[in-house]
Amino acid sequence: MSTKQAVLERLVRAQQTGDAWVSGEQLATDLGVSRTAVWKAVSTLKEDGVSIEAVRNRGYALRETLDSLGEEGIRRCLSPHLRTDVRLVVKQQTGSTNDDAKELAEAGAPEFTCVVCDEQTAGRGRRGRPFFSLGDTGVYLSFILRPSWPLERASMITSAAACAVCRALDGIFGGFAQVKWVNDIYVDGRKVCGILTEAATTLESGGLSYAVVGIGVNVYEPEGGFPEHLASRAGVLAEQKEPGLRSRVAAGILNEFAELYRAEDFEGFVPEYQKRSMLTGRTVRVEAGELNGRTVRVLGIGDDLSLEVLTQDGRVERIRAGEVSLRVLS
Repeated sequence: MSTKQAVLERLVRAQQTGDAWVSGEQLATDLGVSRTAVWKAVSTLKEDGVSIEAVRNRGYALRETLDSLGEEGIRRCLSPHLRTDVRLVVKQQTGSTNDDAKELAEAGAPEFTCVVCDEQTAGRGRRGRPFFSLGDTGVYLSFILRPSWPLERASMITSAAACAVCRALDGIFGGFAQVKWVNDIYVDGRKVCGILTEAATTLESGGLSYAVVGIGVNVYEPEGGFPEHLASRAGVLAEQKEPGLRSRVAAGILNEFAELYRAEDFEGFVPEYQKRSMLTGRTVRVEAGELNGRTVRVLGIGDDLSLEVLTQDGRVERIRAGEVSLRVLS
């Protein structure tokens, strides 16, 4: 961790505890650096737009509520048994956390290596669509899995991640998060999260070499609001910044996913996923796949996690993950 990031995390922690002032001498001692290094870090933070007040004989203090996303804050919120298992790579900005995680996976990084960042410049969703991810307002993370599963079973990872996100959001913010099949999370009728799972296979066995689960969560509304094409459907989880909130969200997702992933019965989450479906009983238009352009009524989620629909001519069809996108009509 850079000195700049470490100074910021220390100031955020001081703000959280209510004793906002931290002396330069104390910062230098805590971080094992010189007073000059602390001063340079503070100066750089100010150049980045962080409002820090400096007062002689008192030290430094944040002058605004800041929700810093840092390694220490995330690790502190992880379940005790995960703190040693999760390898965190925290960045202020990157192109795509999924790309970073895949690069680490190819280099042999262990399971539950997790890349977290403030801002993605080339984030993407399903079918290569761009994923809107401005800095300091969301949580963007990708983690590596190495399950010894056949490829067809790996398709359940995204659905398990969806349940994990819902559980984490319910626990932190209250309410009841829902899933818009197969990988979008909605709260109060607005999308707050998207999930993208990418996998590499082993040619010899036909099984998984690794999977990367990418998750992007809108915690706060970006300054100036969402772009026009997203404003009608994008939602946020909190109206005002709260120190440490985004770290709690990141850790909460990892905690909940690890519990599901390591359960003796991995498929045990399926009934919950079915219950959280926001499409059940609604009329939708299928926009791709064999039923492209057809209007259907959603009957529910099958035990194989397919979308069960009733066509206008009375036939029950199953739409499987990855084959369609859906636009809700009613």
